[in-house]
Amino acid sequence: MKKFLWLLLLTAIGASGCAPAASLSTPQRPTVSQAATTLNLTPTRERTPTPGLTATPSISPSPQPRLTPAPLGPEQDQFPVGVNPLTGLRVDDRSMLELPAVLVSISNLPVTARPQAGTGFAPWIFELFIGTGATRFMGVFYGDPPRRIPNAQAGCKVRAGPSKPIGEWIGNRVWLDENADGRQDPWEAGVGGACITLLDAQSGRSLGKTSTDSNGYYFFDTPNQETIIQFKPSAAYAFTSPNVGNDDEDSDADPLTGRTPPIAPGRNASGWDAGLTLAAPVAPRYSPSDIAPKRTYVGPIRSGRLTYNDFYFMFPASCLVYASAGDGIREQLHGCEIILGEQPRVSPNTALLDVSRLRELALQSKIDGQPVNYSGHLFDPAPPAGGQPANSLLTYFHSYAQSFWQYDPVSSQYLRQTDDANGKGIFHADTERLTGRQLAFDNMAVILADYEIYRRLQYDVALCCGLQGWAFLFRDGQVYKIRWATTNGEWEKRSGLRRPIHFIGDDRQPFPLKPGRTWIGIMTINSVLQDLGGGAWKAFFVMPNDPPPDE
Repeated sequence: MKKFLWLLLLTAIGASGCAPAASLSTPQRPTVSQAATTLNLTPTRERTPTPGLTATPSISPSPQPRLTPAPLGPEQDQFPVGVNPLTGLRVDDRSMLELPAVLVSISNLPVTARPQAGTGFAPWIFELFIGTGATRFMGVFYGDPPRRIPNAQAGCKVRAGPSKPIGEWIGNRVWLDENADGRQDPWEAGVGGACITLLDAQSGRSLGKTSTDSNGYYFFDTPNQETIIQFKPSAAYAFTSPNVGNDDEDSDADPLTGRTPPIAPGRNASGWDAGLTLAAPVAPRYSPSDIAPKRTYVGPIRSGRLTYNDFYFMFPASCLVYASAGDGIREQLHGCEIILGEQPRVSPNTALLDVSRLRELALQSKIDGQPVNYSGHLFDPAPPAGGQPANSLLTYFHSYAQSFWQYDPVSSQYLRQTDDANGKGIFHADTERLTGRQLAFDNMAVILADYEIYRRLQYDVALCCGLQGWAFLFRDGQVYKIRWATTNGEWEKRSGLRRPIHFIGDDRQPFPLKPGRTWIGIMTINSVLQDLGGGAWKAFFVMPNDPPPDE
């Protein structure tokens, strides 16, 4: 077993460090919200998947074009209109990119908080240690808001991930075409449990059967003969229009037979997809922990921490939301809304932020004449050179706060699993409460930063501003040793505003993230990343020096 100890490199960046002190204003008193009595405002648009084959786009009779992936960013003018600079992906409602981020403190313990609502939608999630063996999440909500997505029975058992092909494979995804346009949009979810059969193209004989995972992905090991893939969803679904647009984002299933065209043998083919629409409205299925199944919300929300100010400064004009804070901390936080628990005698995890209110908070936080610019990241679909194999990552904050990430080569994402906070280290899929799908992230970063002691079990992590430190980025089944930074570039110097934490390589140039969502685990500067061999890694959190008071 190799063991590497890499210490934090912190540098104050003089003139290129913090933005003008005027932005470090005295915290304003946040409003206090008791969700059941304050949410009387116009709700945001909630998309209902279109039943049946209602779309009528033209079907291309000739070979379709393929996507030509290209890097995006890091500057704002290097992102096309409608692309989120925190993900490098198109959004459904581009007007949301004109509003500042809403930063929400999301509970992780006790386990009654799980599965959380909103963690499957936020472009970024920060995870930090808060003492007493617990971590907490900071969700950055910018762009399309969370929504409930139907999770109807698709006919077969949902396949447990991750996918583990032996060598080359064919397959990819079955997705819910919510707008029935025949194209896979970045915000559209997969369909779990769809039945799929691999057929010999000549005889029609079955060569194998499988089903999709909760995010809609499937695969077959590459056969040595010409084949056809047949999709057989349940009667709850109908096929969308095939062969619309480019060949990488279309549906390949014939709406009458559910079959693809013949597939040539002996090659890796990852674009054989099927788009489905709901044939009729379906009864929703709710998580047992869902205390408000008729609402769409983020949560459960828990108390504020001093580190939240660093997140607030990274996202100018953002709205910081939490559920109360300790004495001496509450007065320092730049909060805009406090959410009270709805059933505090039942559980501490009943404070919820309705999505309609989330949009309103973003509208209220917007500063006239001040641009919303959260760029600064380079996104490239092609993985950079210089990585080491990384098929799994165990993040160990405490025996009661562990998570396990496994790389899925079919989705090219890391799937998150969580424990039961009992010290046994037994993991199961971590899901999104609003959709029932397993959490999947395109980038998983571990950053090392200084946990400063404010008082016993209260930490202020030094992230902003003008600082740098070591980071380890997991993407595309590889891990890279890089740096995180909150230093100022030319745009910050010209505007006097800040931008979010960003990642750089040894050459101090932006290090490419994979387009998609990013999870950032924040560990102490003495924490270690261990190479366990065979592509397995462990990030071990070394506790801050926080001795108990003398008795």
